[in-house]
Amino acid sequence: MKLIKMRKSVFISSIVVSSLLFGSVGVLAGTGVETIKAKLNHNIKFLLNGAKWTPKDQSGNNLSALVYNGSTYVPLRSVSEALGAEVDFDAPSLTISIDGSGDSGIPYNDTNTASTPQQPATQAPANTPAPTTAPSPTTTPSQSTTTASTNSGKSFSSAIPIGKSVSFNDPYNYDGHSYTANYTVSVSSVKSISRSEIAALGFREPEANALVEYKLAKVKIVLNNGKYISDNKNEELYVGVDFVPRLWGSKTSDGNSIIGVTDYGFTGSLDDAIDDATDLKKLKLGESYSYTAEGLVIVPVTKGLTNYLAIQLNDYNDDYENSFFYFNLQ
Repeated sequence: MKLIKMRKSVFISSIVVSSLLFGSVGVLAGTGVETIKAKLNHNIKFLLNGAKWTPKDQSGNNLSALVYNGSTYVPLRSVSEALGAEVDFDAPSLTISIDGSGDSGIPYNDTNTASTPQQPATQAPANTPAPTTAPSPTTTPSQSTTTASTNSGKSFSSAIPIGKSVSFNDPYNYDGHSYTANYTVSVSSVKSISRSEIAALGFREPEANALVEYKLAKVKIVLNNGKYISDNKNEELYVGVDFVPRLWGSKTSDGNSIIGVTDYGFTGSLDDAIDDATDLKKLKLGESYSYTAEGLVIVPVTKGLTNYLAIQLNDYNDDYENSFFYFNLQ
């Protein structure tokens, strides 16, 4: 069995160059079209950020990789959207456009790069935006946070209310590398945040989009005795990188979704809170760790609809639809 492992950092350099746009972009015809013999290899499996994943077309049908002349081609639209890029097809010019720069409407900071955590620098670079205090969420949470039942949060109808929490196990096991984690997660408050307020946090102002608006959610994460089980390379793990639940993005009950959130790069962010709680802690094999962190997350949502913050499990045994927990955002 062949595995295709996709990471967002290599999306533009590798996925785009060696991909075909399967389905839903029109039929090419006329000069320049060549008939070929190729094979769909249904045995090739996909891993998205280390988790099992199945590409689908716009009708929800499973897609497979195509093998032609010794090269493997993957379904571009499905892969692109899973990685947060946008794909469009212009029929008159027969041009496929791929926009991977904007994280599907998610704000980003030009000076922020994702990397392995390093010891904090003594002085910030000159072009780093000055720290700006995030707008304080005004939604009043419940007086106390209580844990929901184990079945809560697995559907939109049972989404976790603001101020309530849910606990779940989220083990990871891939290529000899494994750890266990139990999280308790809650959204304690939510408010709307404008594009100009996002810019005031030090980000480039998001482009206007009639379908997208933004929420500022305060998210609390409790790691309960996460343990590093095995690794064939015997490497240490950063708690603040590996032992964090996956904030997938936002979804609506009628099928709209926006992949990704921004939880770093501004004062009061969840990422800063996790860094403070873990203090760049690294685990060796067999070691365990617990922490509690609460901070702000910018969540792009579909305008005019009821949206939910989605957290996705690492290991969902091919049951994609059951791999999410949903949290109310209003």
